[in-house]
Amino acid sequence: MTSSAPPADWFGSSKAEDAAHRGTVELAQELKRQFRDRDQLYRDIDAVLFGTLPVEIPEAYRKTAIEVRSPLALHIANTVTAALSVNSMSTVFKPIGFGDVYQQNSTLREQFFEASWKRQEQEARRQLLRLFINSLVTKGEAVLKTVERSKSAWGEYDEKSKKLQGDLDKEKEYDQDARDRLYHQTTEDYKLALPYPIATTDVPPDTFYYSKNENGLTSAVEIKEVPYLEALERFGAGLDSSGNVVDPETWAGLDPRAMGLARAEWATVMDHAGTNTISCIEAWDYKTQVICLAGPNQRAKGFDKSTLCKVNHHSYGDPILKALRGPYFHALGVTTASRLPEHAGLSILFGFLRLFPLLDSLLTMQGQAAYMTAYPAFKKTTPPGVIPGLPAMPYGNDGREGGKASTVEPGKIFPFDINPIDQPRSGADSAQLIDAIRGMLELVLPSVVQGMVASDQSGYAINQAAYLARLSWDPIVKNAEVALGERIGFESWLIERRIGEKVYAWGEMEAKRGKKTIGGQVKAAWLGVGPEDLKGVHRYEAHLAPSTPSNEIIATRAIGEKMQLKLITYEDAVEESGSNPDEVEKSWLLHDLKNSQEVQTELKNVIFQKVATIRSQRMQQAGMPSPEAMAGAGASGVMGGTPGAPPVAGPGGMPGNPVPSPGQGLPMAPPPPGGGGGGMPPGGVPGTPVVPTPPAGMPM
Repeated sequence: MTSSAPPADWFGSSKAEDAAHRGTVELAQELKRQFRDRDQLYRDIDAVLFGTLPVEIPEAYRKTAIEVRSPLALHIANTVTAALSVNSMSTVFKPIGFGDVYQQNSTLREQFFEASWKRQEQEARRQLLRLFINSLVTKGEAVLKTVERSKSAWGEYDEKSKKLQGDLDKEKEYDQDARDRLYHQTTEDYKLALPYPIATTDVPPDTFYYSKNENGLTSAVEIKEVPYLEALERFGAGLDSSGNVVDPETWAGLDPRAMGLARAEWATVMDHAGTNTISCIEAWDYKTQVICLAGPNQRAKGFDKSTLCKVNHHSYGDPILKALRGPYFHALGVTTASRLPEHAGLSILFGFLRLFPLLDSLLTMQGQAAYMTAYPAFKKTTPPGVIPGLPAMPYGNDGREGGKASTVEPGKIFPFDINPIDQPRSGADSAQLIDAIRGMLELVLPSVVQGMVASDQSGYAINQAAYLARLSWDPIVKNAEVALGERIGFESWLIERRIGEKVYAWGEMEAKRGKKTIGGQVKAAWLGVGPEDLKGVHRYEAHLAPSTPSNEIIATRAIGEKMQLKLITYEDAVEESGSNPDEVEKSWLLHDLKNSQEVQTELKNVIFQKVATIRSQRMQQAGMPSPEAMAGAGASGVMGGTPGAPPVAGPGGMPGNPVPSPGQGLPMAPPPPGGGGGGMPPGGVPGTPVVPTPPAGMPM
């Protein structure tokens, strides 16, 4: 489990191994005894959830009774689990100083550990958060286990990095700085292609046992059933013909041919025992990890007959407080003041466990009554005129047919009247009892939380009812956030103290300057965190968001009012809203700068210049004079080029056509009123274009 090598005195020292084995067995037996009632409670909860509790049916009705089981318990558990885990977990790290540098470090940590959690869920192929919440809801207890696996996940990295270092040392054309840069870049690319060096999994709460004091967990034990092939190969152990586990040292000393033969017989031994699992005891204290295995034969005789397979020293504990920092992170459900394991943390189903079997029994009774009344029996009625006390016989019977039952056939005409016998009902109060049980179960999952509301209820009343209904889940959410925050802190500690190198996770980060993205947006990229980013501070908070849009609107209004009254800082307001202050501040600075009058004016000038350039290029491509050439022609008095040059296409003309005469296309001057000299109206002939007079001194 850990990468730290055990000390030399643990191997080859039978006294130390015997002491470790004996201490582990005694601890497991004592914890098993203390948690006996809790284990029975968990078995009862599983029986209710998965419908394995028997329904009591009288012997005379077993052939016709319809066994009905209500899916209400499983529906409640799944609905509450989905409500609490519908949104992803968010990470919060308070900056350790004042300024942009510390705020950027805080943002990097938050984004990285959110991305690393998603990567661990993907590599585990399990929805770890949902499984964790489901255990809290149904069992009232949940456990996560986070371990370092750099030696197994990064095994190829060490070999490739050493080979790369040797190859770079042979290169004489690079100086030391160039070799260091190449080595760093190449090794970082190696790590991107490898699995994440930290793994997290969920631990079933019914296999987890612990001892705790005011400093935290002092010991943790997993007692679980593991597939025999996986366990034996993982710890290098074997199995003998009696069904006992052979320890790794003895197994390694066997002859290979005998070892191969014994391995082939493992399945036969397990089939003979009627199981395919062996018991595994994994015990942790603040400095040592011990693993013992017990085969089918050893399991029947008790834990003291198990085989010691592995002893490791680790650094996951606090040597001063003598408590575990990891790898287990334990959370309780609805916490109580009881110190008993079965009552310290309760599930939301705890107070209603006896109602679900009763509901199944009542539904079964109703099913039996419906079955009996669906196929009624019939009886003969006494015809009129018969003397009371004498048997009534149909016409034509001589009395010998009196003991024979008649068969009722649809459409047949009977010579006498018949009536159905009204069978006994399921009980006058059964329907009322079922309604009462459903009313009590309504306390677990109110209808307003399920989306079933009356049409006459207002939106505010519905929102308040849903909020009050979710208050009973608040202890579960708070306890889960504490455990998840401790797990993130332990992962951060592993990166700095155990791995000692930068690790990467694929996530979202703020767009950097120079990238072709708009500031304030995010882009997917590899996020990396190393020891230089952590600097010994590993205090994080995990936040779950089991909220609805209406609740978010109310919370946003409350934050806005606090800001107006200056009761909260800008940074705290942004963090309460679920964003990072530095990213929001940069985005709004850029937005305000772009919308300022000065930037808008400059932007318009740049756009107009760009449009003029594009228009000039298009005119030159069409053979038309550019605006610059036309401006030069106006200054020299020549249209379209030097005097004597061939005509070129003018505006609206085609290449090769003569240049339009001066004044063509200009507005026509209307004739002035009155006559003009010489028989010509003033201003010339009507319809002739008016050409402006050139300025004085300009050559024609």
